[in-house]
Amino acid sequence: EDYPLNGTSPYAKSKKEAEGYLEQWCLKNGVVLTILRPSLLAGINPPGNLGAMIDGIDKGRYLSIAGGRSRKSIAMACDIARLIPFCETRGGVYNLCDSSNPSFRQLERLIAVQLNKRPPHIIPYWLAFILACIGDLMGERAPINSAKLRKITSILTFSNRKIIEELGFYPLDVLENFVIKNDHVRVSQLK
Repeated sequence: EDYPLNGTSPYAKSKKEAEGYLEQWCLKNGVVLTILRPSLLAGINPPGNLGAMIDGIDKGRYLSIAGGRSRKSIAMACDIARLIPFCETRGGVYNLCDSSNPSFRQLERLIAVQLNKRPPHIIPYWLAFILACIGDLMGERAPINSAKLRKITSILTFSNRKIIEELGFYPLDVLENFVIKNDHVRVSQLK
C-alpha cells in the first residue's frame, strides 16, 4: 500500500488520478475514505485473463507456459462486499488478495478438475516466445503476443498483511473457494 504509484499505462494513471482526487475531496469535506486495491478477482463469470483461462481449458485450447510457475495475487470477488463493514469508518488504503498467491499451474489444475478435463499441456518458454513473436505479426487475431506472454509469465503478487493486522479481515483462500459449475463460476459457502 505504501509502494510508490509509478504505473505509466493510461489505466494506471487513471487509477492514480482517481485516488488523488478522492483523497483531496474527502479531506476537504471531512469524509472517511477507504481505498481498496483488489488484485485479480475470481467470482461469477470472471472477465479477462481468468475467464479466458477457464474457456481455454474447457475447450482444450489452453497451453501452460513453462509449467505455470508464475504466481499472481487473486481475491474472491465476494470479499469486497464482506470487507465493507470492516472499513466503513476506519479509512485507509488496503490491498485485497488472498494469502496464497497461487501459481498459474494451481489455478489450471483447479479449473481442469472442476471441468472434468485434463490439466493443460505444458510448453517450454522458448516455444511460447516464438508463438508470441508470430502473434505480434498477426495482430489482434492472435491468441498470444509478446505483451500477453510477459503478463502470463511475470510474477505479480501483493501483501494482504495490512488488511489482516489493521482490520482483522481474513480474505477467503481462492484455491479453496473458487468453484466452477458448468460454464458458471460459483462461490462455495463462506466459512
